[in-house]
Amino acid sequence: MSPIRRAALIGTVLLLAAGAVRLGFWQLERREARLASNAIFLAGRELPVLDLAQALRDGTSLEGRLGMARGQFDPSGDLLLRGRVNKKSPGLDVMTPFVLDSGAGQLWVLRGFVVSADAATPPDSVPRPTPGSVTVRGVLLAIPETSDSGQPLDRLGRTTYRRLDRTVAAARLPGSPAYYLLLDGDSTGPGGLRGVVPPSLEDGPHFSYAVQWFCIAIAILAFGVIALRRADPARARPPLAP
Repeated sequence: MSPIRRAALIGTVLLLAAGAVRLGFWQLERREARLASNAIFLAGRELPVLDLAQALRDGTSLEGRLGMARGQFDPSGDLLLRGRVNKKSPGLDVMTPFVLDSGAGQLWVLRGFVVSADAATPPDSVPRPTPGSVTVRGVLLAIPETSDSGQPLDRLGRTTYRRLDRTVAAARLPGSPAYYLLLDGDSTGPGGLRGVVPPSLEDGPHFSYAVQWFCIAIAILAFGVIALRRADPARARPPLAP
């Protein structure tokens, strides 16, 4: 093997192995973030239920807390999140603006789930929420920031999103907090929508994924060593007869 090809092989092997190691550490970072989020969620469930009207006025930290408010849904502002599965059925989650009767503000409420065969095409009509003032209760979750505005997709004259995005949510509902309310099973107003299960508090598969990436890195290095040894003329030449 020429020196140039040898150097190219070594560089490629090291680059691929480094990439695999980086992906392994990325999975560990995701695991740490999930554990931190779970801790916030569990701690919030141990605290008293927030009066959201008062909490929004006071600027109380909302993440992971249980909250309750009275107000009205505005289904004209529904925001649909595609690519969801609920009880093995594909479909979309329905986010609906909720205006507090107290005048303290408005926020997004994850009102429920609608079935769609491809989990992307909105149904002809989304069931409307209970009209008038209703009381809602649920857990408050942070609206994530994405780098792609939540991947908007236009279909049948309606825009759906792959993920909820903080910038899009704030633009669609000015003045709303960076949190949304995931309704629990006792809240009023879903309008017949199927409920959405809260996020799992398990560690997730990130640790096992990290181990897999580290194993891939080791395999790549081993392949590189074997390839270099086989390409070494001194090792490839058969021993001289006595």
